[in-house]
Amino acid sequence: MKKICLFVLGALVLLALPVPVHADEPARYNFASAQGDKELKIPPGQEGKGYIYFYNIDGNRITHITLEVGQAPSGWDVIITPPLSETQVIVSGLPVTVTENLFIEPSELLTGEPQNIPEGMVSIKVPGRGYALGKVAEIIFKVPESAPLGNTGAIVIAAEAAWLGQTGAAAVKQARDFDFSVTIVSESTEYTETVVGKVEKTDTAKSGVTQPEKPEVVTPTPSPPGESGGFSALFIAIIAGVVVIMGAIIVFLLIRRRR
Repeated sequence: MKKICLFVLGALVLLALPVPVHADEPARYNFASAQGDKELKIPPGQEGKGYIYFYNIDGNRITHITLEVGQAPSGWDVIITPPLSETQVIVSGLPVTVTENLFIEPSELLTGEPQNIPEGMVSIKVPGRGYALGKVAEIIFKVPESAPLGNTGAIVIAAEAAWLGQTGAAAVKQARDFDFSVTIVSESTEYTETVVGKVEKTDTAKSGVTQPEKPEVVTPTPSPPGESGGFSALFIAIIAGVVVIMGAIIVFLLIRRRR
């Protein structure tokens, strides 16, 4: 009887001990993200910004995220904010230092857009579901002055999510890339057109410009004797001869009647 009482007492003591949150739930890892504009236009010597949003509405573990520049054009500066830093975490009573850019704690899905947003967080619209509170990483692209207009630079931001195990080490990891495309454009967006002068005539083959053909001018030349002009003079002479002969015949007949 004494042994039974001791067993029941021990069981009650165990039940009274505090248990960690989610200890009785299977681990759910969530690396949810959304990307802002993927294509940007930046003038030479200027900078532009891209945005990557992270949230955690389907997991029950904190998501630790590290970001790095996986690809960028030579001579460009790409800055990630927040930068890489160390975060102190307590895992099952053990202090652990995690190197990361940001961490995302589990949160609930909201049916409407939140009005009061905690500092350091943003409201993210989840298509077809609602809204979530999350965090944003800002990517700054600095284009050099020498970048030619019209060129396009490809930038890749590599992200890795990690979830800690009981010992404080990363038990699960997941990687994902975010692609950005930056086109180099003129700083002025206003349309302008200026005539700088006339273009001197150059060889068509060298200039690559087709010159308009000059119209062909045909000047009529007089017909030489014996051709079309001679035919007209001969016809007039024949007519004159016929008239003279007929006049002689008429005169002869008139004289003969008088006799």
